[in-house]
Amino acid sequence: MSLRYALLGLLAKRASTGYELHQQFKEKLVYFWNVHHSQIYRDLGKMESEQLVSSEVVHQTAHPDKKIYTLTSKGTVELIGWVLRQPSSSAIIKDEFLVRVNAFPIIAEDEAIRLLSEMKQREQRVLEKELQWRNEHFRTDELPDMSRISEYLTSEFGVIYTRGYIQWCEWALSVFHAIKRQKAAPDSHE
Repeated sequence: MSLRYALLGLLAKRASTGYELHQQFKEKLVYFWNVHHSQIYRDLGKMESEQLVSSEVVHQTAHPDKKIYTLTSKGTVELIGWVLRQPSSSAIIKDEFLVRVNAFPIIAEDEAIRLLSEMKQREQRVLEKELQWRNEHFRTDELPDMSRISEYLTSEFGVIYTRGYIQWCEWALSVFHAIKRQKAAPDSHE
């Protein structure tokens, strides 16, 4: 997936500045996409030259001027075409921690346990924030309207994903504890 379609999708909901788009990424798309400010502004510039988005500079007295981007009809057609006709590729996990796990054979077991415990704690904090955000934005006793369905569905994905990550950390910790117990047990062959 290209950043272009994530931006077009956000702009389909409401006109935004580059800063606001970055904030939306951090709040709403954090489960499946990571982006830097510079990438957003670069792609907005490209999309504006392709007439997929337009911008308006809003002059402010107390703050620097801001540029508000709006999805054009050409951008809407492009986004709809991508949503309906572009085949989805398999999900790709790019997780730095799993790269570290790949190097666990060269570190002490206690260090691996410490790293797994820290990751579990981090994911528990993430889960708390996800649940808090979801509870602030959605009532548990009713379904959202279609204008908010994407946030509703992706927030639930984030909750399920994070719970799975915590469960995996717990399982990995249990493997290490079992290995330590096995090493500490007297040799049964004597």
